[in-house]
Amino acid sequence: MFQMDDIHATGAAFAGTLQELLHGSEEFWLWLTYLGDPGTIFLLYFPLAYALQRRLGVTVLWLGLICEWLNLVFKWFLFGERPFWWVHESGLLDGHKLRQFPSTCETGPGSPSGHCMITGAALWPMVMFFTNKSQRGIQRYVPLLLYILLMSGIGVSRLLILAHFPHQVLAGILSGVLLGYILKNNVPHERSFMFYTLASLFLMLGALLVYWGMSAFGVDLSWSIHLATKWCSKSEWIRPETRPFSSVTRSAGNALGLGFALCCPLYQKLHRKTPSWHDRGISLLLSVLFIKLQQSLPLPSPPLLYYTLNFLRHALCPLVVIILSPYLVSGLDLAGTHKRD
Repeated sequence: MFQMDDIHATGAAFAGTLQELLHGSEEFWLWLTYLGDPGTIFLLYFPLAYALQRRLGVTVLWLGLICEWLNLVFKWFLFGERPFWWVHESGLLDGHKLRQFPSTCETGPGSPSGHCMITGAALWPMVMFFTNKSQRGIQRYVPLLLYILLMSGIGVSRLLILAHFPHQVLAGILSGVLLGYILKNNVPHERSFMFYTLASLFLMLGALLVYWGMSAFGVDLSWSIHLATKWCSKSEWIRPETRPFSSVTRSAGNALGLGFALCCPLYQKLHRKTPSWHDRGISLLLSVLFIKLQQSLPLPSPPLLYYTLNFLRHALCPLVVIILSPYLVSGLDLAGTHKRD
């Protein structure tokens, strides 16, 4: 009977083959892993989508935060191993022959791949947006082809760095496409602030209830953190943002921030007319700059303080993209008009 150890052994051996075949191009694959990081949705894909179309931007953000929460819950229930610790724990392969990388040592369970599932779901509305904008004929299939190439590259990168087994990557891609297709038409674009507040509370309390409930039945949900810490090649590669509750506070913070932004009195004033592509480009650059700056600020180590500040930091993300950057751009336009007058 083909058991999980056989699947894991085959996947780890395949990762070893990839490391041999792709030796020398590791930086490229690490870059693809970065493009698939769920954090990149909030840093890059959301601001980019919002610059293209406001409704598209909100859709990308909403799918990203909902699917990140779902991915965590799936991982808690599926108990997926990760190759970088499994090869050592199982003893079936020589783990010392496999190379780890700075992006390898994620501390959550491995199945399904969050990079593939969350990013795949969040980018699906963008694929449909460009497909609908394309002319009839072969050009309509270019966005889908680029999406397939990107997701395939992200999947290979996750195998190469020993973050996932092949079946976890495949599960992530398929579930991401499915969720993107189902959820893209069920995004709350015009709701009350109370709706977004309750959504944020649901994401936080829902995750805590699942955690406490499973713990009450004797399930140790920190098992993956222990194994990642034990078998990571370098302790500095263990990053707090990969811990399960980091993703919860990130999703919940963005949900609340989205409510603040969409219900802010400035929102209607700033979006009475469609901005020029020049203004959209400047707003996009400002948004990425501000978000990158705030994400580069170190957070303190104590868990409660870290998660609280992480929540607040990500609550600012939608406000930066939807309110702050457009406000600054409109101010620059107004100042330029007065100067010409």
